[in-house]
Amino acid sequence: MKITDDINKALARIQSEDHIMHEGLKQTLFDAVGPVFDSDSDKYFPVRPSSATKPLRDIFYDLKNFYNPGSIPKNDFEPRIKLIFQFGHAVETIMKKLCANKFTVQDEQKRVKYGELVDRDGSIISLTGSIDWAMRLDNSSERLTLCDAKSIGDYPFKTAPKEANIAQMQLYMHSDWGRANDVNNAILLYFNKNTSDIKCIEIEYDGALATNLLNRLKLAWDYYLKDEAPPREYLAGVNWEADYSPYRDYDNREFLPNAERKTIAVKDWAPKIGRYVKDYIREHVNKYGNAEVIYLDKIVTLVYDDGKLNIIEKDI
Repeated sequence: MKITDDINKALARIQSEDHIMHEGLKQTLFDAVGPVFDSDSDKYFPVRPSSATKPLRDIFYDLKNFYNPGSIPKNDFEPRIKLIFQFGHAVETIMKKLCANKFTVQDEQKRVKYGELVDRDGSIISLTGSIDWAMRLDNSSERLTLCDAKSIGDYPFKTAPKEANIAQMQLYMHSDWGRANDVNNAILLYFNKNTSDIKCIEIEYDGALATNLLNRLKLAWDYYLKDEAPPREYLAGVNWEADYSPYRDYDNREFLPNAERKTIAVKDWAPKIGRYVKDYIREHVNKYGNAEVIYLDKIVTLVYDDGKLNIIEKDI
């Protein structure tokens, strides 16, 4: 009992103290994230399978910075987010070891080619990426299955699979390696980092979808060659893709409250009364850009402020 009382008193004392040194250590660890993990991040070509569903503008800006570093202002991810990515890589290693205990695992981190780009001088740029691994689910069969492991939270785990992950797998199955080995199935292994639950989702190869995804990446490259920013697909404050974009502040400058605006009469469609549908906002932004818009009987102003899009409506 005496030992228990002493322990409880010690815990109470520790919990009541101001842990200034601990906070300093915490900050030191976060400060180390960049130097430890960012050294190779800028050398990878931006057009890759994991970018297949990214906003075209983000890919365009990535290409600009790849060839001319620092040419487009970019917000760096905070250290906490970078650590999440690193622990995700650790989950991939663990899942691969678990699979290797039962199945034949091969082609770990194999570099595969899934397409080509043509540069301004006519030279060919190979589009490549590294698969996580492949394995034979039936040791008596020659059929290979592509595998990829992802670490995610509760909500994305519940709603998995993610579109970006499916796109990535389609391009890998579409690669020279995938077609040469008749890899027509892929398994996405999702690890819930909050509950340690595992979800296994199998998807089939879709050549038409893979071709469309590849063409989308080529389209971003075509815009880069023309030095022309692609049309806006997503808008920060409305879509999570744009909310998490490192180019959010740069790309949405025209929506700042002090930006010059003009009024455009819109007669081709009018949104319904009530909450505006995201597709309508996308259509407005793509078509009219920076504008105050008259919707038949109302004026609607898009105000982008502090990372959020506000829709202000007033009667004419």
